[in-house]
Amino acid sequence: MPTDAAELAAILHAARAAQEKWAQIPLSERLKPIAKLRARLAADPGELADIVALEIGKSRFEAIAAEILPTAEACAFLMNRAERILAPRTEPMKGTMPFAGHAIIRHVPWGVVAVLVPWNYPLFLCAGSVLNALAAGNAVVMKPSPRAKKTVGAFGRWLYDAGVPHELAPVLDSSDDTGRMLVSSPLINRIVFTGGSATGRSVLAAAAKNLIPATMELSGFDAVHILPGANVELAANAVTFGLRLNAGRTCVCPRRVFVDKSISQQFTALLGQKLTALDLLSPMDPQTLCEADELAAKLVASGGSSLNNRQSGDAKKALVYSGGPSTLAAAQGNFVPALVVATVENLDDALSLDQNSKYALGASIFASSKSAALEFSKKLPPGMIAINECIMPAGEAALPFGGANESGFGVRSGVEGLLEMTRPQSLGFAQGNFRPHHLAGAETTNLLLALLRARHAPGIGGRIKGWIDYGIETVRWLKTLRKK
Repeated sequence: MPTDAAELAAILHAARAAQEKWAQIPLSERLKPIAKLRARLAADPGELADIVALEIGKSRFEAIAAEILPTAEACAFLMNRAERILAPRTEPMKGTMPFAGHAIIRHVPWGVVAVLVPWNYPLFLCAGSVLNALAAGNAVVMKPSPRAKKTVGAFGRWLYDAGVPHELAPVLDSSDDTGRMLVSSPLINRIVFTGGSATGRSVLAAAAKNLIPATMELSGFDAVHILPGANVELAANAVTFGLRLNAGRTCVCPRRVFVDKSISQQFTALLGQKLTALDLLSPMDPQTLCEADELAAKLVASGGSSLNNRQSGDAKKALVYSGGPSTLAAAQGNFVPALVVATVENLDDALSLDQNSKYALGASIFASSKSAALEFSKKLPPGMIAINECIMPAGEAALPFGGANESGFGVRSGVEGLLEMTRPQSLGFAQGNFRPHHLAGAETTNLLLALLRARHAPGIGGRIKGWIDYGIETVRWLKTLRKK
């Protein structure tokens, strides 16, 4: 466990050495520890689920549903699809001569990837990036949140038990100082960070000094759009589920609802009833409760009205308010189980209110038809949009997940997430040994213009004429070369 820069440097040098060996191992062999991890998760998830539940303060049900199961799905995705995704491909090279050669594009690992693990979903959000990095041939250095060090430490041990070399995937201590040293180190090659926007800016500032690329999953303030004609009962159930899950400590938790005026009264009444009757799936921890009570006071001061009459100090009830722009603004940036419902005149009104927020991580649309949802989704910037549901697509191993604007950039799952753990490398192979273009000069201008028309003239006639002219110009040029 590093306590100073020298110890951290030694760990990163060891990770580099281990990575160079790991990258030479066939992908089929690199996937074997992932297969073992998957099998153990299926056979005996209890130990890891209990560690997550106890440390984070979530129910065992939530630990299995939202941590263990998605981690096993991430393993399965890599086992089933990594070889196809990471396989090199061949492309023709046209150059300035016909049949100039071909190229092989392969996906090479970055080297040492630093993963800064958040505390709200410390197993799932850690495992997804770590497993992608390892499958792609990288070393991965895990720096846990101080609130999730036991979970990440246990995950590391499960990796080592499955056959991942310790030096290839070390778990650092959880201190903020270690995190700052890690992202500032020139010995890493990529960063994966999940956390708040303010901290994300600090991470990027440190990484920029060494031009280290990063995947940044930052804060969310997710909007739910309930369109005219939507299933109100379904929408109320989905929003209730999303708000109760993990005590609202989910990046894509629904935090704003824009509901059309034609169904607003019905929806608001239903939602208030449900969130009055139902507790959070797990109670708020003391820090979250304190933040929730402070936010409740702000929401009331902004003109918001409680829909479930939650009392201050109640760790089991979500904060549910109706309100307008001032209440929405007061709620922005929170990470507690809090929701503001705003009634809108029409879709343009909803979009206008939505755009007042700088965050764009996820969103939900409830609509009466797929076509209506698809059309409206074109106007929303988030990287993940759930249709007639909340949150659930975020846990799908095959789907890319990432935000825009203040919510960051890059993705951590799906085909795109795996490829993000690599960089493309092109190898161009010229055909044969005949290289007349090495001697080309101004005298080949007409030849190149003919080639341009042959390949890119708008009509077939123009392209045929271009090829004829190209042949003529090529003969002329070769004659000139022979004279030389």
